[in-house]
Amino acid sequence: MKKLNTDSIEKALLESLTEYTVDRGENVSVNGTYVFQPDFPCFQGHFPDQPILPGIIQMAAVRSLATKALNQQLVPTTTGRIKFRGFIQPKERISITVNLERHQTTWRAVFKISCGNETVSTGRIDFCENTE
Repeated sequence: MKKLNTDSIEKALLESLTEYTVDRGENVSVNGTYVFQPDFPCFQGHFPDQPILPGIIQMAAVRSLATKALNQQLVPTTTGRIKFRGFIQPKERISITVNLERHQTTWRAVFKISCGNETVSTGRIDFCENTE
């Protein structure tokens, strides 16, 4: 099994991103469409007979979209009200909507992940800018 790190996960997420739009107004709204192929590395071992996308990778996709929309590296600081309501399997087309609102020195991301008409997960992630 291939060992994953933050860089390899980020690269795999960007390779799976098929559509991307951003709306910059008072706040920033970003939408991304992903299709994760069966060989997507984050399916390894989760689970061998019925692969599903881990929740932590769903949150990593939210961070990836926020980073792309704001053109700056972000570090998660807190989360809230995250609910996983469904599964994401290989080859499913999923849509991620992230609404970003500036709060002094942080960004608040409220997100929704959908597969077709089904809401798969929702929640909030607060980020600070990575200054390193």
